[in-house]
Amino acid sequence: MEVTTLSEALETLKDLIINAMQENENLNATHIKKLVEQANITEEDLLPYADFNHPIEDSYGRKMIYDGGNFEIMTMSWNPNHYSSIHNHGDTQWGVVQVFGNTHHFIYRIRENELQFAKKEILVKGEVIKVVNSMIHQMGNPSTKGYMTLHIYGSNEKYQDVTADAKNYELEKDRINHTTGGAFFNLPEENIYDFQSCPVPTDDVFVNYIKLLTDYYLRQEQTDEIKKLKNNLLKKLEKRIYNKYY
Repeated sequence: MEVTTLSEALETLKDLIINAMQENENLNATHIKKLVEQANITEEDLLPYADFNHPIEDSYGRKMIYDGGNFEIMTMSWNPNHYSSIHNHGDTQWGVVQVFGNTHHFIYRIRENELQFAKKEILVKGEVIKVVNSMIHQMGNPSTKGYMTLHIYGSNEKYQDVTADAKNYELEKDRINHTTGGAFFNLPEENIYDFQSCPVPTDDVFVNYIKLLTDYYLRQEQTDEIKKLKNNLLKKLEKRIYNKYY
């Protein structure tokens, strides 16, 4: 069912952001984070947008709450053990995420064409973090219960498609895809419009990614295509281990 009326807290957040954008041409994530904390959003405000029964191919459920043109308020629904891809946020200039369950958050950096962990953390329920367009990160639910997260993304310069040209790091294919779709594993080719080569992941980045991707494959119907993807993943892992240690 489509939700037509925002809760009082979400309406407050929307109005705070609109007013801030009218008064300040150079908003940043620090400013938006303060507005989210001021609005006092709860998970109950997000429940009308819950999408825990999303397609199994998706890494999480995603619903738009409000599209203001140069900013978007969205919510995401995370089932246990579901993780996003490694990604950035494309054209987004500033963003904020508030979590309503303990959330794995991996932040990455690139040094000399190597993809490294910059930070591994657990975001606690209610925590609000800043997101900037240069951030490469990954989120997921390590717990045994589903929960939701609130996401605000915006731009001071662009109107519409403020999250366009997001980049997903497909380590199993040694490439980065450019998409306007979600930060999902194994995106369909029709949702990708460009590719570039991927930096080489460190061993710990690669093994962690392989584990999460394997869990993603095992949740799905074991079609010939999924079996082929799992087999290719295993071969890639074996090749990396063999080349490094033998």
